Amino acid sequence: MRTIIITTDFSHSALNAAKYAAGLAKPLGVDCIVLYHSCNTAPVGTDIRTNEAKISLTQEQRLLFLEEVERELRVTLGEKDDIVIKLVSDELPLVQGVEQLAEQWGAYLVVVGATGKSGLERVLVGSNTIALASEIKVPLLIVPKEARYSPIGKIVFACDLKRVSRSTPVNEIRNWLEWLDARLLVLNVALEGKRFDPDSIPEQYKMHDLLDGFSPEYHYTESDDITDEIEDFAEEQGAGLIITILKSYGFFEGLFHRSVSKKLIRKSGIPLLLLREREQ
Repeated sequence: MRTIIITTDFSHSALNAAKYAAGLAKPLGVDCIVLYHSCNTAPVGTDIRTNEAKISLTQEQRLLFLEEVERELRVTLGEKDDIVIKLVSDELPLVQGVEQLAEQWGAYLVVVGATGKSGLERVLVGSNTIALASEIKVPLLIVPKEARYSPIGKIVFACDLKRVSRSTPVNEIRNWLEWLDARLLVLNVALEGKRFDPDSIPEQYKMHDLLDGFSPEYHYTESDDITDEIEDFAEEQGAGLIITILKSYGFFEGLFHRSVSKKLIRKSGIPLLLLREREQ
């Protein structure tokens, strides 16, 4: 059974992410959706502090809210109403709960909603999504609150040449291209003045060796703001999804250790799919 997990905190952003995931269900061949609410943490994608987030809802009330979300998903799924939807609410920390469900159901994707004014500037304000991105082994799809599902014809794979290796999850990229019947645009953004570094030539050969089988378009640009450049490129190309590897460009290693000025999925409403490096 092909299963995805959708996290929800019953916010508008989370509901939008759930509807987006339901739209993806048919092309992804989803058989089962696990709709999950953890009440032992601040709501996903919000900046509410944990001690403010522990709303005293009973288990019965939480399940009623989950049933409301399920009804919304059924409307979005339409004729694809044979998908099983499981409702789960518990008091486990979010990451632990997601990890257990992913193992129990063999889930291959976790979906989380983004909120706030500017993509990564807001989506990871709290610890929840940072923890999900950093700790779970399942790919994580971050859906901006502006995103509305429509067929995805182009996927941007934003990669750092220095990090392209045999551990790049090529098979997962292939799966997404096949599921969505999409074209692949490979984008490498170098820092200003570093684009023509001679040391990058062997790295380009390595990348072509890994990805040429997908017949992608290769694009090389430079910018002093890599995340802005990725977003702008994806928007200009009319891409419906951005894929990157968790460690690529140091999004999560560095973004929150300096002033939060970088943005991805800022206004364009393009979802971001985070993949992990393949274990060798």
